[in-house]
Amino acid sequence: MMETLNQYIIRRETMALLPLDAEDGSLHTIVVEEGRMLEVLLSPLKIVQNSCNYFGSTYKGRKKGAACLGFRSMPPICICNELGIYFYPLMSESQRGCIWIGHSHVNNWEDGGQKDVLVHMTHDQSLRLPVPVSVFRNKTMRTTQFRHQIRLRISPYQMMETGALIREDGPQLHIQFNERGTFSLKTDQEMRMR
Repeated sequence: MMETLNQYIIRRETMALLPLDAEDGSLHTIVVEEGRMLEVLLSPLKIVQNSCNYFGSTYKGRKKGAACLGFRSMPPICICNELGIYFYPLMSESQRGCIWIGHSHVNNWEDGGQKDVLVHMTHDQSLRLPVPVSVFRNKTMRTTQFRHQIRLRISPYQMMETGALIREDGPQLHIQFNERGTFSLKTDQEMRMR
């Protein structure tokens, strides 16, 4: 029997969010994690929204950010960039049957026949999903492209292994407070001329 939770935050171990019709007609979620499955008494979309909030953003903000990068229709969602957690929907979020996939856990996929895809995931787990293989491939590749674009934008600002900030070569600048109550930037040569 699956463990049942009232709340759930997506984490690195989260592989997929599958919609589940509850006996009372409400929409719950089967959370597939590394080595276990859970039932959560929330819809997959609500779990994605709550997880974005938990990591300091909003679902709408994440969607808007994806749109700024050109991913407007059913975009991948960066749940938490620092942890490398990216999820993507396999259909419109407004569809009751919308499945969410953790991008980092997809190893490979193959045609499952009958408009299904067989997804081979990390930790020797596989999921048969009611989505054509071409749709799954396109959404997975879009998420790869999305992650790559974010990585390209972040990389100039990341710290090198030495702990020094990556910066362009140029003259050493000194910050100096001036008489107008603001600051000026001075080169070594300008500082020596004072």
